[in-house]
Amino acid sequence: MSYSTAFSQALSIVVYTAVKIEEGYTDYVSARQLSENMEIPNPTVVKILQSLNRFGLITTKEGARGGIRLAKAPEKITVLDVFSAIELDRPLFKFSLPSTLKDDKSQLVGGKIEQVLSQAESDMKARLAATKISDLY
Repeated sequence: MSYSTAFSQALSIVVYTAVKIEEGYTDYVSARQLSENMEIPNPTVVKILQSLNRFGLITTKEGARGGIRLAKAPEKITVLDVFSAIELDRPLFKFSLPSTLKDDKSQLVGGKIEQVLSQAESDMKARLAATKISDLY
């Protein structure tokens, strides 16, 4: 029961990029700079950037002054957007009753457990959707 560390790394990358560009430090942040400053291995940074790019959250520029920047303003990107780019549709909780429990009581209990876990994930996603990148700095 857990999501990958790539989500928290991606969130850190997006916030770092927003801050550096907003401060006028640079127009684009390089993958190497992200890797060094965020202490994330470069191959992991590249994989995260590919996911963020695929979901339209960042844009890239080739060349010596290239790198990444946010595709939208930080107040237009939610934490859920970053989460969705990294975790896709993977569920937080994986639950199933053992095949030996087929009686009515077990099925009722199993249904209630699934409902609670589903609601917990839904609540979490609602909270992530309510938080914008700009709220984090």
